[in-house]
Amino acid sequence: MTPEEQKQFQTRQKSRNKALGLVLVGLVVLFFALTIVRFPDADDRAAAAAEQAK
Repeated sequence: MTPEEQKQFQTRQKSRNKALGLVLVGLVVLFFALTIVRFPDADDRAAAAAEQAK
């Protein structure tokens, strides 16, 4: 492999690594948000319906 080919390979590899890193960071943020803002369960929906009925 010539030095020019190796430089091109490393450049492509760095760009793929950056893209993969962004995807991983996005997943971490998504999972963190889902942990903080949980989906309402049946009890929460019943309480909300009772609150609106008042």
